[in-house]
Amino acid sequence: MISILGLSDFFDALIVGDECEHAKPHPAPYLKALEVLKVSKDHTFIFEDSVSGIKAGVAAGMPVVGVMTRNPEQLLMEANPTFLIKDYEDPNLWAALEELDRKGGAGKPAA
Repeated sequence: MISILGLSDFFDALIVGDECEHAKPHPAPYLKALEVLKVSKDHTFIFEDSVSGIKAGVAAGMPVVGVMTRNPEQLLMEANPTFLIKDYEDPNLWAALEELDRKGGAGKPAA
């Protein structure tokens, strides 16, 4: 789908769940992304809109910004994200990212 839409050049790597030994909520897809991109989990953060994705990021030891675009707040909060935002236009987004940066939990996002 990424190729069909002509978006491949926007990503340094694509990790497809079917290509991982374990699918989310296992941390394998995120750990594989760190390996392929050669970045530390201390310099990344994750945006996720699913419970299994949030659980995978938390299990990988990475800060996770939960996005309520597909699931309700209560359901996502049960997965224990670092922060929760309504959508990508949420005014709390930048505050959340600045807080992660201040805590030293993220340097730059990994696609």
